[in-house]
Amino acid sequence: MNISRHGIPEIFENTHFLVDKNGKLMYIDKTCENIFNVRPDECLDMIDFSTLEWVHSKDREKVRENFQSAINEDTCSKIEYNLASMEGITLSHTLFPIYDNGGKLVSIHGFFEKHQPDNLLELEKYNVFEILELFNQISLIVSKENPFEKTLSELLDKVLEIIKMESGGIYILNRETGNYILTVHSTFSEEFLQKHSEITREWKSLLPVMDEGKVVVIQDVLDPVPYADTGRKMSAINEGFRSFAGIPLIIENSINGILMISLSGIHEFTELEKRLFSIIGRQLGNFIKQANLIDQLHKSRETYQDLLDNAVDIIYTHDLKGNILSMNKAGLDTLLIDKKDILRSNIRDFMTEESQEVAEFVINLLAQGEEIRFPVILEVIRTDGARLFIEFNIQPILKDGKPVAVQGIARNLDKRLKAEQNILIFNKALNLTLDGIDVSDADYNITFINEAGAKMFGYSRMELIGQHVSIFYAEEDMSNFNENVMPAMKKYGYWNGLILGRKKDGIAFPVEVTLNSMMDEKGEPLVNLAIFRKRNKLSYEKYQ
Repeated sequence: MNISRHGIPEIFENTHFLVDKNGKLMYIDKTCENIFNVRPDECLDMIDFSTLEWVHSKDREKVRENFQSAINEDTCSKIEYNLASMEGITLSHTLFPIYDNGGKLVSIHGFFEKHQPDNLLELEKYNVFEILELFNQISLIVSKENPFEKTLSELLDKVLEIIKMESGGIYILNRETGNYILTVHSTFSEEFLQKHSEITREWKSLLPVMDEGKVVVIQDVLDPVPYADTGRKMSAINEGFRSFAGIPLIIENSINGILMISLSGIHEFTELEKRLFSIIGRQLGNFIKQANLIDQLHKSRETYQDLLDNAVDIIYTHDLKGNILSMNKAGLDTLLIDKKDILRSNIRDFMTEESQEVAEFVINLLAQGEEIRFPVILEVIRTDGARLFIEFNIQPILKDGKPVAVQGIARNLDKRLKAEQNILIFNKALNLTLDGIDVSDADYNITFINEAGAKMFGYSRMELIGQHVSIFYAEEDMSNFNENVMPAMKKYGYWNGLILGRKKDGIAFPVEVTLNSMMDEKGEPLVNLAIFRKRNKLSYEKYQ
């Protein structure tokens, strides 16, 4: 509950005040002048429940105990005492502790009055308790974290119940148009909803609400009232309304909505009710803001969860013992496990013995507060027994500055590492042969060629990187490439034979070629290896 000392109206005929839990006066209304003979700003410096210098010395202990009782025991009590600077003046006050949704003490409300032995202020006490109960019930509604419009509807029903009005609606400000849009309502007819789903400046009777933030009450729509146009009166009469009120919903001193309440009979709104409506408007405005933020947070969580579920990388969390706390869909798919089983698992269940040792070492470093700045590559065992290499980027989850769990993003490196492993084998072969060797990707674009291969065709190595392998074929031999070489590679992943190659300077020469594709587990080519060897013209003519 967020209460500004400048935003609390005068509820009672006595002096209303707000004090923090340390005893410092935060707000006091202007009727304090009738008791203390000083202005409200002077009272802010004079009245302090931690020093009690404004209380007569003989009564200070009693007042101090009363204040501590309100803080520690959640009690509301009225006490009498004398003022230090005014002989013969007896003062009474009552304290009401206010808590937030989490049960934490926020502030203490109270009111001063000059003591009158025969006046127990039972009516005022009843109203105060009712207000506090209203705020408590509203707070509970918001804490349910339902969708925004459902929360608004429950808030409206509760307010109508407490203030004993028949029907009402909450209009929320549309900042783009400046109009107020009916968001939730209670017992309005379809005809009314069609005509009055928006409040604009044509609603002259509500201009004080929109312009100045003042509560507008109309006791009887048949009587002449300022700004109330005949059309609005007649529509209210047709709906069965005889009395209604417009209450500004104020958030951080800005009007962000209007609470409309109505009654079929004639109701004489008192000044106390108007002040109560004003407080309800401010508090309801704050609660609506809180409910809207909660609703946006839920939507944000849903979007975030969607991003997690559709991420290519594995995203997970586990505690410092390795027990898995969460894992996204990519991780579940990689390990071939469902969400229910993963939450019963430990990170060690999916690692080889060597990887377990490395993982334990890294987790111990995190638990000691060390920062892991490098990715860790571990061998992981899937539920079907297959082994994968996974790259882990991890960091601690901190609470009060201490590591309590681990969060990480992991990436399956198995395909890449296997391809790199094959390339390492090829690199060794490069050092043992004078034949031309090139490596191309799945689309046959050259990613590597050795010096012997580049020299064989009269190019530098850099000239050939990124070129299609067809650059090695003479134009008159392209039919061989398209009709024999490529079909064999697609079908078998292998081809061997003679081609007519062409150098950079245009000279054609016979070349023996051996082609191999390195496949993944699904049979898709990852890389292609080609070995070139020059042949003499006689052998090529024999081949022809």
